[in-house]
Amino acid sequence: MSKLTEESLEFAKKHISSFYDSDFFPKTFEFEAIWYNWEDVKKHLSSTNISKLRVKHPLSLASKKPKGSYRIVHQLEPLDTIIYTALAYEFAEAIELSRTPEKQKIACSYRIELSEGGFFSKDNGFKNFTERTEKLSTSYEYVLTTDITDFYNQIYLHRLNNALELAAPSLKNKADDLESFLTSLNDKSSQGIPVGPAASILMSEAILVDIDRFIFEKGVEHTRYVDDFRIFSDSKLELEKVLEELTLYLYEAHRLSLATDKTRILETEQYVEGTLHNQYELEKVEIFRTLEVLNPYSGEVDFVEVPVEDEDEKVEHQLNEISDQLLKRDTLDLGLARALIRKAKKSKNISIASVILDNFEFFVPVINDVVLYFEEVTNESFTKVHKKQLKSVINNDAAQSQIVRFWLEWYVAHNSLLLEDREFRQYIHGSEFIENQAIAAVTTKNVSWVRDIKKDVYNVGEKGKRAILFATQILPTDERTHWLKLFAKNSPEELDRWIAKWILEAK
Repeated sequence: MSKLTEESLEFAKKHISSFYDSDFFPKTFEFEAIWYNWEDVKKHLSSTNISKLRVKHPLSLASKKPKGSYRIVHQLEPLDTIIYTALAYEFAEAIELSRTPEKQKIACSYRIELSEGGFFSKDNGFKNFTERTEKLSTSYEYVLTTDITDFYNQIYLHRLNNALELAAPSLKNKADDLESFLTSLNDKSSQGIPVGPAASILMSEAILVDIDRFIFEKGVEHTRYVDDFRIFSDSKLELEKVLEELTLYLYEAHRLSLATDKTRILETEQYVEGTLHNQYELEKVEIFRTLEVLNPYSGEVDFVEVPVEDEDEKVEHQLNEISDQLLKRDTLDLGLARALIRKAKKSKNISIASVILDNFEFFVPVINDVVLYFEEVTNESFTKVHKKQLKSVINNDAAQSQIVRFWLEWYVAHNSLLLEDREFRQYIHGSEFIENQAIAAVTTKNVSWVRDIKKDVYNVGEKGKRAILFATQILPTDERTHWLKLFAKNSPEELDRWIAKWILEAK
């Protein structure tokens, strides 16, 4: 048994404050309460054995992919997010040291560099991946391209434990505790890490260290971005043998399998012409070059500054170029879509809002980026101009998906002008997510909703209960104080009591 260090907890706080808790969900209000009570929270988490900390089921929803299938994505409970992030921090440097050296350009994705609450280097690993692929394609006659099926959901937790122990033998107890933590998240299943938290990226890279080493020992050159492999040889037969042995090794050592539809052995000349140098890819690379340095897998962006005097005009031209490129395709290009939306969000440019709203179903796979962009650019004028389109969107068949509806409700719930409209109010009141109803109640100061719902506080689940606590901030002071003190006195949950204290003292 082991305990979290104060250093790792402080890093987790900075990371979550600066970035996100899940890449697929809005950051929850509970973190404001946690930071307000941080000394008490930190004392609780650092003084209790990790194995004794209560772990709760994450929110799990299905997120649509561009080609129509779905993947399960997660948002951990707030305290679990802190625990997971802190544990990842403790292993981070050891994981990086166990990987192939960055200069070899084998493991190109997510090179770890702890700085200012961030886990990863700002270098564009995807650029290294594409450049290495290009170079090896000119040196060899054949390439094997493949990736791992449903990678995060299939990771065997005991193998992850082994990988972490190999990277950091002195942290064996914490590797055991991390395995137990993830098993509890999975309702005792021994497979799968959550999709969404940044900590899971580190866990996946820890697993891939062994796979990179296995391929390297076969005497062939390869490069990799996340679970996307490119393996090269002058012999097609050699690559067939590598594929056979890799398939068997992944199964026997990790219980993983390769994606059949993405596994091919090609002549490198054919691969370069058909994949690396096709017209669409060339145009996309040019857009990335002129617009920003982008990691197309994660959508992480470092923007190139342009002169102030022509910035608005230049940005709008660039955004129009990207949207034109996107809409030429039958399926959404995730990297390009994220580049489009995040650039528009950073520059607060509203020119693509109508494009997104008019083609809403097409942009559903990046609904998180869409809504965060809308939230950033929304003001009274934006709301009035786009209100009709927004009404159309909430009634769109594509908006009935749970995760899409969750995001749209979250956006509407924060917009007081939209909530003046009966149709938008009914949309929120019909929600299965009490969190969004509570946000709307606070936005509109709907005291009657809070008074009516608080009698059900113990019957609506953990998230619903905390949402009701959040909404009590709009009650008259005496009523709020009496109810929250009584609730806090009777609640066995630390987080409930911290939220009550935050509202009583800071709201």
